[in-house]
Amino acid sequence: MHIDLDKLFARVNDVIIKTCIAVEPHIYNAMTRATRERNVCFELYGFDILIDESLRPWLLEVNVLPSLSSSSPLDKKIKTTLLSDIFNLIGMVPYDRKKYIKEEEDRKSKYFLGLTKNLSKV
Repeated sequence: MHIDLDKLFARVNDVIIKTCIAVEPHIYNAMTRATRERNVCFELYGFDILIDESLRPWLLEVNVLPSLSSSSPLDKKIKTTLLSDIFNLIGMVPYDRKKYIKEEEDRKSKYFLGLTKNLSKV
């Protein structure tokens, strides 16, 4: 049996999108109660979808606070990748302590050598 994965994932995406549209007023009200600004928060949902023998997706439930703990190496890999994708989507930049220390040393050197007059800005 040949499985058209693109078609299957399109169907799954369709279920997810329709579910989000159905609860959009609730999501909007919860967001407006949490913050005044639209672009300062996000929420992660976990969709449990069953695929039947005809390759049709069926929504079982939506988890508002899905567990991010991992019970196996595969689960850990999936959830680590998920978190990485979320952090990239929201624009979070990883902290590099070595780079920060070097930048601070360079900034102080420029100040003490008289190349800049303000220690807080280079």
